[in-house]
Amino acid sequence: MDKKRLVSPTKDKGEFTEETKEKGVLIRWIGEVDRPFMFLVIALVCIGSIMVFSASYAYARTWYHDSYYFAKKQIQYVVIGLLVMMIISKYIRHRLVLKLTWIGYLVAIAFNVAVVLTGFIGNGAQRWLVLGPVQFQPSEILKFMTVLVCAKYISENQERIKTFRYGILPFALIAIPSVVLLYFQSHLSAMLINVMIIFFMMFLGGSSMKWLGTIGGLGFASAAFVITNVDTITKWTFVKEKLGHVYKRLLIWSDPFSYMKDAATKDAGWQPSQSLFAISSGGLWGVGLGQSMEKQGYLPEPHNDYIFAILCEELGFAGAVIVIGLFAALIMRGFYIAKNCKDRFCQLVVSGLMVKLALQVILNIAVVTNTIPSTGISLPFISSGGSALLINLAEMGLVLSISRYSYTTRGDTEN
Repeated sequence: MDKKRLVSPTKDKGEFTEETKEKGVLIRWIGEVDRPFMFLVIALVCIGSIMVFSASYAYARTWYHDSYYFAKKQIQYVVIGLLVMMIISKYIRHRLVLKLTWIGYLVAIAFNVAVVLTGFIGNGAQRWLVLGPVQFQPSEILKFMTVLVCAKYISENQERIKTFRYGILPFALIAIPSVVLLYFQSHLSAMLINVMIIFFMMFLGGSSMKWLGTIGGLGFASAAFVITNVDTITKWTFVKEKLGHVYKRLLIWSDPFSYMKDAATKDAGWQPSQSLFAISSGGLWGVGLGQSMEKQGYLPEPHNDYIFAILCEELGFAGAVIVIGLFAALIMRGFYIAKNCKDRFCQLVVSGLMVKLALQVILNIAVVTNTIPSTGISLPFISSGGSALLINLAEMGLVLSISRYSYTTRGDTEN
């Protein structure tokens, strides 16, 4: 077979050595991140910054007497987040991440325990932790660390992953603490995403398809049962008394327009109903950037979880397709980087982060369009919010760092 001598990095300091690879495969030049991935991230962040200002200025003027209140905060977080992304992509190597994974996971668990015990309550949910001037959601850190700890475990137990003892049980032990802690935070969306991340990591890691099929089948059957029997479920006493937040969301999801002005649910149907009005008003090309009517006091907090509805109203179906297309391109590029990673841990980390990103995008859009019950999940890079944006950009920085040492095809020309 034809071979060619190639150059690859061996140390973080940038030293080089020669190694033999198959013809047509070149290692990425030292110091060069994956530019298409980086540009896609920056494009989404820019769109998000514009949409946060457009969606928030009426709300900010009314409640804070400053039309730029949320826009200024968002720009600050964008600048800090991009700096964090650049620093991680430049200086953080996967070997350091591998060493600190379990420590980071335990810290994330500790933060979430602190939320349950002393967390800040907002909008009826106890999800925020306040440390001095900093307020953040530890659930965002927990999702990130769940990807890393699953990747580390799989990479170290690849030969035994097909068995129940090593391929199913450890992941259940990883899932249980997060499920319990997020339940007490009334954070259904984070709980759902964490469980799905673990499931997909098991799939990517090579766990037994017999067990994965059983788990996935039970999950699918449960979801189908809830969707087709929502009227019956909302009458169950157990759901009303023990799962009050789930009961309320299922009730509203079944017919949001009936609960737009309902004292018993505190008008909980108003937001999803106004979201649907905003989407339907956008048409093909939208009403124009900055011209939304729903953000003028009709759609509550339009710059947060429901910002995609304002995007649809102002930019129309065409704008929505472009944004979804950018997300799809980013995720596909991430999987391309994962495919060309030099070791199993890096492959799993990048793949897991792309799965996490895809889940958040899909679930947010599904909530905004009332396809699924409201779960309180933001749209990555687009929704207003500091902790989620910083964590998302830190994750992208790690992907870019790993991309420096991935392999890529450059043709069959001999050196």
